[in-house]
Amino acid sequence: MWVIFMLKLNLTNVGKKYLVAAVVSLLVYLAMKYISPIASPFILAFLVAGTLNPLVQALHKRIKIRKPVLAGIILFSASVLIIVLIWALMAALFANGGRIAGELPDYQEEFGNLLGDCCNMMERQFGVDGVQIEKFVLEQVNIFIENLEVKVLPAIMGKSMDYAKNIVSFVSFFVVMFIAVLLIMKDFDKVMAKLREDEEFQGIREVGQKVILYVKTFIKAQLIILCVISTVCALVLALMGMKGGIFYGVLTGFMDMLPFIGTGIMLVPLAIFRLINGSYLQAVLCLCLYAVCALIREFLEPKLIGEKIGVWPVGILFAVFAGIHLFGVWGIIKGPLSLVIICEICKYWWGKKEE
Repeated sequence: MWVIFMLKLNLTNVGKKYLVAAVVSLLVYLAMKYISPIASPFILAFLVAGTLNPLVQALHKRIKIRKPVLAGIILFSASVLIIVLIWALMAALFANGGRIAGELPDYQEEFGNLLGDCCNMMERQFGVDGVQIEKFVLEQVNIFIENLEVKVLPAIMGKSMDYAKNIVSFVSFFVVMFIAVLLIMKDFDKVMAKLREDEEFQGIREVGQKVILYVKTFIKAQLIILCVISTVCALVLALMGMKGGIFYGVLTGFMDMLPFIGTGIMLVPLAIFRLINGSYLQAVLCLCLYAVCALIREFLEPKLIGEKIGVWPVGILFAVFAGIHLFGVWGIIKGPLSLVIICEICKYWWGKKEE
């Protein structure tokens, strides 16, 4: 039906290729928009099962325990390890946050002294009323704090139910994926044998292999970027003599992986605190480090992902930008993934038609 439709349009070969690309792009967009939220735990479960299968096979030969049970033990152990690491990270974060909160009165006093010195300097240099400037700045700071207390904080607390729903949704996603992995592991070898032998699944195999390659490449790239940014930040902050510099550096690397958060949520406040303390050089270094981290990600991500999967780095960058606008936060993943799927389906279709 699809071939007959194209023939009726009487298009050239190039026109047919553009038409195929447009239709495939539309179908992939609809699938990512409406189907992926439902199918994602099962697709992820299949990928996890494929990753665990070699290890489970090796253990099964040694200790003769059923593969679903072995997969459950491995997943449970990995989950516990991840939870412990997150708990340790959060505990360290709250401990350092409590220390900073205890030092806030000192920061306020130092900020007042810094503001007074700046206003006095402006009065000497430009002849303006330094007292009025200081009074105006303090009024604006107080207004900002009042707005924060009256508007922002209640709004955040008012969305606590939304946050609770998101947590429940995440837990349910993980539970469904966990159960799906156990069920898939039971017949994984049979399913894979069917996919390899049946000619009807040839296109799915070829496209699926490229998509899996992209997923592996993406995860590897994120880990490399995490290590590079964490190392750079930890070294620079430690060499600056900042207390807890290594911890802040590693935490900055993790923050960089989060969409719309990035390194700025750590480095900009650190720069402000250094400025208030009178450590102007350290404040400038923190801001420069922020710029360097942004450049590291912008340079490494397209190179590590684009070149490995045969897509131009600028294409990956465009896919991330478009994905965010089309799919929201998850567009950082869905955008490049959609681009890879579209490219591979089109390559397979065009190659098949040329044979």
